[in-house]
Order: sequence, then structure tokens, then C-alpha cells
Amino acid sequence: MQRRVERRLAARTLAEVLFELRDMVGYRTHAVPVRSERARRDIRAFQHARLLRTAADSCLPRSVALALCLARHDCRANVVIGVKLAPFAAHCWVQAGDQVLNDELEEVLRYTPILVL
Repeated sequence: MQRRVERRLAARTLAEVLFELRDMVGYRTHAVPVRSERARRDIRAFQHARLLRTAADSCLPRSVALALCLARHDCRANVVIGVKLAPFAAHCWVQAGDQVLNDELEEVLRYTPILVL
């Protein structure tokens, strides 16, 4: 799924990919908690894949891919894009409520959210 998202990001604009994500997550998801067994399996799979594929500079495709996988199982999770100013950096992660699903809380607290999908 992450490779598919990487190909989409290479072939389309960021806005197009994010609009597709928003539409897919909004259309396909319901109130299934991310604590369900299917959701936990997806989250664990992405944690394991992080060991096999470098996580450097791939937070956006990883996060979009995880959100899409969760949406396939009717679980709603938000992709959050955040920035920090000194020095400037941007980061992306998946969150359900106040629970960060694919990153460390200490890492995401360094960023100010600017977009939640």
C-alpha cells in the first residue's frame, strides 16, 4: 500500500492525493474503533514494515497508506500534517482521537498541526 501511495504522489499533485484520501476515509469509515483486531493488525504490520523499509522522508506515504488500510476495515483515523519553525520541518502521522498510531508521541509533539484529514 505504501508503494502505491508513493506512485500516486509521484504521478499526481499532493492536493489530488489528499482529496482522494479525504473522500475515501469519509466514505468508507464508520465508528469501528481502532482498537479492533483488524485495526491493531494493520498498525502492527506498518510498525514491522518500518523495520524493513526506511522511515526517513517517507512519513507522508506511510501515513496515507495506513489511513487507507484502516479505512478498508471501516476504521476512521486522521492523517495529520504538522510543521515546526526553528528549523523549519514538516511531519505527518496518523491519529485516532488523541492516540498516535504510527509514530512516537514525543516526536509529534514537536510539530504544530496545520492540516487534519
